[in-house]
This record gives sequence, structure tokens and C-alpha cells, in this order.
Amino acid sequence: MQKKIQIFIRQYHMIEENDHVAVGVSGGADSVCLLHLLCELRKCMHFRLTAVHVEHGIRGAESLADAAFVRQLCADWNVPLHTFSVDALHQAKTQHQSLEEAARELRYRCFYEACRKCGANRLAVAHHGDDCAETVLFHLSRGTGLRGLCGIVPVRELPEQKLTLIRPLLCVTKAEIEAYLEQIGQEYRTDSTNADVTMSRNRIRSQVLPQLCEVNTAAVPHIVRTAGYLEEICEYLDEAAWDAGSAYITYERGKKIKL
Repeated sequence: MQKKIQIFIRQYHMIEENDHVAVGVSGGADSVCLLHLLCELRKCMHFRLTAVHVEHGIRGAESLADAAFVRQLCADWNVPLHTFSVDALHQAKTQHQSLEEAARELRYRCFYEACRKCGANRLAVAHHGDDCAETVLFHLSRGTGLRGLCGIVPVRELPEQKLTLIRPLLCVTKAEIEAYLEQIGQEYRTDSTNADVTMSRNRIRSQVLPQLCEVNTAAVPHIVRTAGYLEEICEYLDEAAWDAGSAYITYERGKKIKL
């Protein structure tokens, strides 16, 4: 598992020597797995590591217990930790967002703040292959174009934050993550809201993907691979469009673009 992740990281140039990586850690299986792998890899890849935990104010005592679990985990593994508490319910109500959207917006806002405070130039999140396949199916069911079928990309530049967002676990499945944690005897927390099938993504995760895996056990890796092919096509089309249009565009300092 560690070797597989290390190869994937090097393939996409996610982490270079002397980088400072901030990693989002919720306490769930995915983020605990990512934190453990990065702790192991920092020994041979020579980068700094900081963890970030966001308590969303949604699940009461369960959420506070998650935060306590992450604090102890980071202390045990000698990883500096930045913690935040936010009110996702208030954000959702005042900004007319779904609770999921509000929580995500606040979470990333905290991630960016933590990166600024600690000087991290990489932000690692724990999306894995099942998440990518789930995203493709979610977009497909709602209606989408080519870009929506690209799923989740391994690396994304965030110029405004002066960060590179990386997803080192995209090359593995949820089953591989859970098997790895069982193998090393590592506990993790389980978010009770993941069982709420009234949420579309949870329904796809718990009902649709397992059915596809009944059709083909490699359904998730196949969907992820196809999403990667489509991302390459999108990149090519973007470059080709700019190349074709560059002959008809004139740039003048301090003035609008002239066609």
C-alpha cells in the first residue's frame, strides 16, 4: 500500500523534497489512512507534515469525540495539529446552502487558513477511488458535459491560495483503505451521517456502487481510469482551443483584450 501511494505521488509530482504538506484529518478511515501513510513516507521523501481538523458543529458529542480522537492520534504520531470549530448549520441557513455544501465551504476555508498559518504549500485530502467513481455517477445522473465526467483530479492548482491541492489516495479503493487499517491494527471514527441515504451521494455510495461491483469487481478502478482519460482529453481540447485562438487575440497592457 505504501509503495503504491508513493509511486502515485511521484507520478503526479504531488510532493517534492522540502515541501510542507497540510493534511485534512476528520478521524474517519480515509483521512486516518492518509495521515498514517504520509507519516511513513515523510521519512524517505523528506517533507514536513501538519494536520488540520475541522469540527462542524453538527453531530454534538460524537463530533467532539472525533476531534479528541484526532488530537490524540496526532500526538501519538508526532504531527502538529491545527483545529477549528465552525457552525455549518448556521452557514447553511444564512447562505441558503445544503448542509453538505456549507460544511464543505467552511472546511476548506479552515484548511486554507491553516496552510497560511503554518506555511504549507501542499494541501492533501483523502478522496479515494470510490469517491471519484461516485462523483462521475452523480454528475452523470444529474446531467453533465465532458468536464463533469472527469470526476476528481489527482492534482489541482489553487493560485489564489498559493497552494497545490493533492489527492494521494485516488489510486486506491475504499476496500483497500479499510484492509490497510485492519492490517496495521489502526482504529478510526465512523461518521453516523454517512448512513443517511436521503443524501444522493450516500445513496450512490451505499447502493449504486455495490451493485456495479456485483457486475464487475473492478468497476471502481475502471470508472476512475475512464475519468482520467477524459481529463486528458479536456486538457488537450483546452490547449488546442487556446492555440487556435491565440492568432486572433491581441493583448495590450492596461487595455481590454481585442479580438
